[in-house]
Amino acid sequence: MKDARDLQFWGTVAVVGAALAVVAAYLADGAPLVWAVASVEALLVMVHVGRRFRHAGHAAQVTAPTDERPDAAHCERCRRVREQGAEAVARRERRQARQTG
Repeated sequence: MKDARDLQFWGTVAVVGAALAVVAAYLADGAPLVWAVASVEALLVMVHVGRRFRHAGHAAQVTAPTDERPDAAHCERCRRVREQGAEAVARRERRQARQTG
């Protein structure tokens, strides 16, 4: 994994390089070249953002349950809810058993 300072440095280099490219384009040929350079820069930024955050657009998939049971909860909150539901069912069954027997 890259260091955050390294990423910040290269991000700064890219921004300064883009600004210098726009200034150079303006000095070289004026508005049409500035539009071309800015368009290429915008396209590169969109590609970078698309590649970096591609996973954010997809729903998270749980590849393996946290427990061996097929109905295992994927998080602590869901586990507690399932346990409370199981306790409620057990209480209801005990109550019905007392009423019938």
